[in-house]
Amino acid sequence: MKLKPRNPDFVTTIHKKLEGQYFMKLVGFEITDIKAGQITGRLKVEQKHKQQHGFVHGGVTATLMDIVMGFAAYSLVEENQGVVTANLDVDFHHPGITDELEVIGKVDKPGKMLSFCSAEIYALNGEERTRIATAKSIMATIKGG
Repeated sequence: MKLKPRNPDFVTTIHKKLEGQYFMKLVGFEITDIKAGQITGRLKVEQKHKQQHGFVHGGVTATLMDIVMGFAAYSLVEENQGVVTANLDVDFHHPGITDELEVIGKVDKPGKMLSFCSAEIYALNGEERTRIATAKSIMATIKGG
């Protein structure tokens, strides 16, 4: 299903929003692809992102998926609106032992007040791509972008 943004300049709007995303800069997460209703990002994994046995920390995993789902929903709202996470469910499938992560978030069912989203996060090891977690969220539309 091709999703139609309500803000025709949504890519520029997201780029402006990204300039103020200090948390993303702090952890080193970058958005690599912006489409209406779908956002992709990457993280070069460092020691600060890891927990025991070299696994990517669960909080990092959940946060990255929340970010891409939020921006996916944000890509579909009107210019003067924003989104906040109303619900977030994360399922972990595989320990993330990797030097790089790829995260894809998309809007599954857009709405004027609520958008239902999903995300997947992959450990990238050479040509091997292993899904380590999935998430579902409900993003609530708010006034002010």
